[in-house]
Amino acid sequence: MKELLTSVILLGAAQGVVLAAVLFARENNRLANRILSGLVGSVSLMLLLGVLEKQWGFSSQPLLLGLQAPLPFLFAPLLYLYVTALTRPVARAERRWLAHALPFAAFVLYWLPAFYLKSGAEKIALALDYNAGRVAAPLPMRLFELLQLAQAIVYLAASWVALRRHARRMEGFFGDVARIDLRWLMVMVLANGAVWSIVILSGILRIAGFAPIALRTFSHAIQVGSVLVIFLTGYISLWQPDLFEKATAAKAAEPPRRPLPKYQRNRLDEEEAAALARKVTSLMEEDELYRDAALTLEALATAVGASPHMLSQVLNLHLRKSFFVLVNSYRAEELMAALTDPARRSRGVLELALEAGFNSKSTVNSFFKRYTGMTPSEFRRSQSREKSPQISTG
Repeated sequence: MKELLTSVILLGAAQGVVLAAVLFARENNRLANRILSGLVGSVSLMLLLGVLEKQWGFSSQPLLLGLQAPLPFLFAPLLYLYVTALTRPVARAERRWLAHALPFAAFVLYWLPAFYLKSGAEKIALALDYNAGRVAAPLPMRLFELLQLAQAIVYLAASWVALRRHARRMEGFFGDVARIDLRWLMVMVLANGAVWSIVILSGILRIAGFAPIALRTFSHAIQVGSVLVIFLTGYISLWQPDLFEKATAAKAAEPPRRPLPKYQRNRLDEEEAAALARKVTSLMEEDELYRDAALTLEALATAVGASPHMLSQVLNLHLRKSFFVLVNSYRAEELMAALTDPARRSRGVLELALEAGFNSKSTVNSFFKRYTGMTPSEFRRSQSREKSPQISTG
């Protein structure tokens, strides 16, 4: 069993090294992929160093002991920076990002005199005593362990908040959820969170006084979980090459963050905004522009002669709907009419949905249920029951 576990970890580390190299060389989403390459590479390095430590660290090569200890301080910050680089979006690294590496640097500075610079015999003795639970970790080490756990929680929460905020922003630009689907990225954050939850539970039990030997199962779970996260993170990201471009397009539709001088402000008065809202309504109801499955906020803004962020303000303030809700509301109404039309009873739900402008089954089911409280199939069945003749029993 031990040999099998070691083989799985080595295989995962090797795959991670290959994935890191592939991600680093990719031209699409260059900055994001290089950050992800750093994350996958650092996790792989931690796994590899852990195996080397067990094999030779306690015998012939004490220099290998503890080399992987600082690396977990990089994982959560790199995941957050990856999400940031994809969704903000940014084309180059910023100097202030170096602040995210401060906990890692602080631990290395502490670990140098506390462990690395000691003799081989001292390191082996310290490691054996700590692993067997014969000595407690010194106070600075315990504080760093708490810092590592707190850091992971904060960064994972920040990544999740950034994704939710970005999803709302994208809903204001695209009319089809298939084109703004961030579930793959949310799964990555949750997968990392699952591994960290095991680390956190292990840390809590260690603080509660459980011997390190009793926590060995948690250590194995963390290693296997890290292998799975490497595969998930690396391979899924390779299937998502265009999120950066989508984020860039949506970002362009947003108004400037800093207030501009009065003569530069691109704002409409009430009469102009109302006229723009009427244009939008006319395009939707008379020209049925919502039937265009590829319709975006930018395309609609061009059609009414406004800037994307100006149109976004009009939709939210005058029509009380985001672009996503507005377009799909018209599509849902069209689909409801089609589903109640006896002449189209023989046609499939998805066929009618695509005709109404929906671009994917996931958008149809999720939005239609949100709009009507029922899936399209349930809605069609309910309408059939209402229209079927009632048999009198009296």
